[in-house]
Amino acid sequence: MEFGCIASNLVDLQTKPRFDAERASQCFLGEPVKILRESAEYTQVEQIDGYTGWVRSDLLTRTDRAYFREFSKSCNFVVASKSARLFDLRHGRLVEPYLLYYGTKFCGRSGPGESVKIRLGKSFLFSVKKAHLKPINGSGAASVTGSDLVAEARKFLGVPYLWGGVTSVGFDCSGLVRTVLSRFNLYVPRDTKDQVFAGERVERECIKTGDLLFFKRHVGFAIGDHRLIHASVGGNGVRINSLKRTDPDYREDLAREFAQARRII
Repeated sequence: MEFGCIASNLVDLQTKPRFDAERASQCFLGEPVKILRESAEYTQVEQIDGYTGWVRSDLLTRTDRAYFREFSKSCNFVVASKSARLFDLRHGRLVEPYLLYYGTKFCGRSGPGESVKIRLGKSFLFSVKKAHLKPINGSGAASVTGSDLVAEARKFLGVPYLWGGVTSVGFDCSGLVRTVLSRFNLYVPRDTKDQVFAGERVERECIKTGDLLFFKRHVGFAIGDHRLIHASVGGNGVRINSLKRTDPDYREDLAREFAQARRII
């Protein structure tokens, strides 16, 4: 088995080894992957959670099994702003790929100054301002509240809908859920069809803020017992809607297609 890590700030994970293939998801800078096979200009990879797809080979750097195994253990910072600029540690200049996106995780060394030294691959060659970062402490499940999850999701109100998107550039519904949960080191599968089995089922009358609300091929975070924040293709991006008919932001289609609620924390 061969291993690699993503060498650009945001790389499409595609369903087939073609430039015009469907985007299934996206990968972050430094993210480790297993290399399954190669085809012309594309490489089929498997993410840590088992999700597979094709990435451009020139956006992948070869690494070793140790990096893949240690990534989840050594990561101690996550980008918590919509984006953060990436600087050359030696000269203090902006360096390609210039930006890290919300949700990017890495191993960092925090000093007395305003920046954190970050490791990409095996070396500490770059830095990011501390103001854009949050520390990663264990699973986070015990200390995270539903209001925390919704507050994070609110950061992205107005961000456009993007099929397969997982960042502030654009989200799909399950991408928003997964990225926000991952920010707190909480994990669910990538796609709605699999997320619906995460956590515990909650009766509709018991729904509370932060629960996942599932509809026909759709998911979002509950706000109270009848509102939700979600990445909506029909609403053209991240929006808040209501399932209550008398509310001005009522969505009849969502009220009609509500399937179940699940509690992650």
